[in-house]
Amino acid sequence: MRIIYITTSDPKSQGDYQEVSTLVGLRKVLGGDCIDYPRKKIMYGDFSESPKNELHGWGFSLLAEPIEDIENRELSDIDFVLYGVTDAYGVKNYPEIDRLAKYGVWYLDGHDHSNISKTPCFKRELFSEQENVYPIGFGIPSHRIRPINVRQKTQIFAQTAPPYALFGPQILGPAARNLYVFSEENDYYNDIQSSFFGLTCMKGGWDSLRHYEIMAGGAYLLFRDYDKKPKTCSPVNIPCGSYSSKEELKHIVNQLIVNNKPTDLYLEGLKNQREWLLKYGTAEARAKQIIETLSTRKQND
Repeated sequence: MRIIYITTSDPKSQGDYQEVSTLVGLRKVLGGDCIDYPRKKIMYGDFSESPKNELHGWGFSLLAEPIEDIENRELSDIDFVLYGVTDAYGVKNYPEIDRLAKYGVWYLDGHDHSNISKTPCFKRELFSEQENVYPIGFGIPSHRIRPINVRQKTQIFAQTAPPYALFGPQILGPAARNLYVFSEENDYYNDIQSSFFGLTCMKGGWDSLRHYEIMAGGAYLLFRDYDKKPKTCSPVNIPCGSYSSKEELKHIVNQLIVNNKPTDLYLEGLKNQREWLLKYGTAEARAKQIIETLSTRKQND
């Protein structure tokens, strides 16, 4: 399968997680048969127009390593055109490129809301099944996944929990950048790896790169109000702990950690979360999900 992947051209809006994580995965799976157009500079370690410290999340996880570049960018023999964003960040449409797609034009919808902008699409915040709309979610590059070693754990909670996960205010947008604890990515992951638990919650949308970073760092994911999430909305069926009150959170922690040591229940849950991450939550796994859907549509056309 050969895909033209349309990227956001605005240098001030290069850090959309859905666009970036999907490109990481598609390049890993398809190699040179995924052509980013325009060539997305930050994916190759070039931050000259888009400084890394001005990107959402400072480029942690998704931009830790440049993706492999391709030599042949000839726009020929194209099966699909896939827009990395639908209608945000002043995204441009390319009718002349759309016409190259033998089997159609598709969109990635990484909006935090549940409205459908364009179809056919892959939608992250999918609250109910809809025609020509397929579920998708963020994915973390597999090279960011660390080995699990409970002997390294020295604290109960990672330091980077959003305030809302600890029953504080919900802080979103640019103001959330003031909450960043670590300026170095390795320090961020070291903190997760040394923690028994990572707390997370719904932020702008239900899906967040943070969920995947916690599991990749080897901490046990506890998700505030996960049981209230629409079933079709990403992330789907994570075997995480769900809590809605301080009492519930305390009960879960006391059940899983006894005398500052992990119980068998904790170890089993950690194992299940790692298996889920590898099967569904990597950038490569998300890319394979997209390719499988497109392949089915291609066969039916």
